Amino acid sequence: MNIGRRISIYRKRNNMTLQQVAGGKLSTAHLSKIENGYRRPGVHTLHLIAAAFDLSKDFFHHYQDEDEEVNHLLAQLQLFIITDLEKAAPLIEALDENYYEYLSNVHQEIYFLLLKCAYYCKSKMPRDATELYNEYIDAYLHDDKLDTLPVRIQNAYHYCQGIRYYQRSDFQNSLHHYKNFSLLKSPLPVKAALTYNRAVLSNALEDYQMAIDYCKEVRTYYESLNQTEDVSMILNLLGIVYLNQKKYEPAMDYLNEAQAQAEKDENRYLLGQILHNKGVVMRSSGQSEQACVYLERALKLKNLQGVSANKQITFHSLCKAYVERGLLKQALSIYNTASRGISQTSDHYYLLEAFLDYYKQIGDMKSYEQSLAECIDYFEHDADKEPLETLYQKLGHHFYHIGRYKRAADCYRAQIKSTSGHPNNG
Repeated sequence: MNIGRRISIYRKRNNMTLQQVAGGKLSTAHLSKIENGYRRPGVHTLHLIAAAFDLSKDFFHHYQDEDEEVNHLLAQLQLFIITDLEKAAPLIEALDENYYEYLSNVHQEIYFLLLKCAYYCKSKMPRDATELYNEYIDAYLHDDKLDTLPVRIQNAYHYCQGIRYYQRSDFQNSLHHYKNFSLLKSPLPVKAALTYNRAVLSNALEDYQMAIDYCKEVRTYYESLNQTEDVSMILNLLGIVYLNQKKYEPAMDYLNEAQAQAEKDENRYLLGQILHNKGVVMRSSGQSEQACVYLERALKLKNLQGVSANKQITFHSLCKAYVERGLLKQALSIYNTASRGISQTSDHYYLLEAFLDYYKQIGDMKSYEQSLAECIDYFEHDADKEPLETLYQKLGHHFYHIGRYKRAADCYRAQIKSTSGHPNNG
């Protein structure tokens, strides 16, 4: 990594031309060659450039000098961002306050920028993350071969990109980056966290055996770390993986084990998730009455947690279970309660999709047809296409029963197309 890349980035950041940086004291042709890596600047040239940017001379002069104490701080920051995000903020603030003193080495600056971008992503600050990535990270790394950089930078890059792709629902690319994060010399908590991410993504991509293998591996990590709450989290994930395969018995076995551990740890947050998943298992296996029991318990726990709990997903499932049982008053009550708490567009359509059959059961076919069309329009443009198959099928059946056969055929064709685009079918 040459100093020219840094000079170019800071010149553009300050909206300065080559002539303005040169200031009559340097040749613009010489400065251009430095920026493009064809010339190596001397100390005097670097001092003139630093003065043009009104920055510390050392920030440009000592671009090759690594500080081991700074490396230690950055390694600690990486550990916090991956395993305990709340602890990362004070360290980022300290490094920012001493930026031009601590991060004169180009590699250390890039390492910090990648970690800071990952922090912004995990802290739900997408605008800051995008701005930082585009202004600095991409400018530093856009034409460099990643494998020529130090392993710590490669790892930070893969972690940052893993999060960025995950938040775009691009699970394939996210998993690719997490797999390329080298775990060879990583601390055990980092190995555990990264392996957990790989398990989650493998499950999302329906590579269920790989997800199970990762889960079993990470379980041994958390057991050796004596992190019982994380063991419960892994057991919950295993339950989800088996649920997705419609293997309901092993799903319940793992969820029962997860519940026992969460109750022992008095972890209400995780217990709410586990009870929700048990409710989904029961509903998926045709046991709607028992599903309602678990989902009602899950919702009660989530209500105690206030705004921090993800209640909408349980509202969706409970609404669907009530409709399936023909408990229409309860379904309408849950639908209205959930509607008042919606803050994201996606939750409105997931809830509406869960409530659809209510309209059918009360004979309001106009609302049923309209709501189906609204849901289809939304999910056709959403990253999550999974509901489309069932939605097209329902709308097709509806049109068929009212004698609109051409519209029914169009829906059935769309259903087939949505199925063929499924990860396991193409």
